[in-house]
Amino acid sequence: MQLKPENNMKKITIIAMILVSMGISAQEKAVTMKGDTIIVYENGTWEKINKVKKVVDIEGTVEATVEIDEFSKSKKIRTETWTKFGKNKLGRTINGSLARVDDLTVFTISYSGDLGCLSEYSSTMKVKLTNGEIIEFSQISDSDCGDYPSARFIPLKKEQLKDPNYIDLLEDNLDILKQFDWETIRLQGTEYYTDIIPNVSRKMEKPEQFFRQHLISADKK
Repeated sequence: MQLKPENNMKKITIIAMILVSMGISAQEKAVTMKGDTIIVYENGTWEKINKVKKVVDIEGTVEATVEIDEFSKSKKIRTETWTKFGKNKLGRTINGSLARVDDLTVFTISYSGDLGCLSEYSSTMKVKLTNGEIIEFSQISDSDCGDYPSARFIPLKKEQLKDPNYIDLLEDNLDILKQFDWETIRLQGTEYYTDIIPNVSRKMEKPEQFFRQHLISADKK
């Protein structure tokens, strides 16, 4: 049985009152009956963070190759490159692919424009997903100041790379990337940044599934 809006509001208010009575600090997250995430403030007011969107399962159709090092037995997986799967308002595009070595997964991204440099020390890639979450990536490859810079990005913040449990943090972010399509990618260079949106074309009907498709295909290997 679904609650009427006014009943749902009453339940939110009750949750807020309970949190306040328990001495919860300034604000706490709560989930409504509809699955929306809200912030409940100490004074009983609340604010919606994001609305949950239904997760649709997809099939990974990206080609992936596997190599096993004959000495270390390390397993390397690479996916095919998606060309021009995203573009900015000036028509500049990005290409991308996945590379995985054992339990470490990174994405190689190249951009057809000027960002200054893609720097090992300062460049990031932020990916906004359809569920409202933003996953931040750090560059872990050498700096590239060429006309068409390319870099490898790992879905972890700089400070998380130093965390002893960084593999667990990485897996958490990869799980989220596998569930939701991307809406916007912000690529930060040393001088400029650019915002990228999915570039739909005859060859690329679902560019918003880039991360999902490549991760699912890699997991099958």
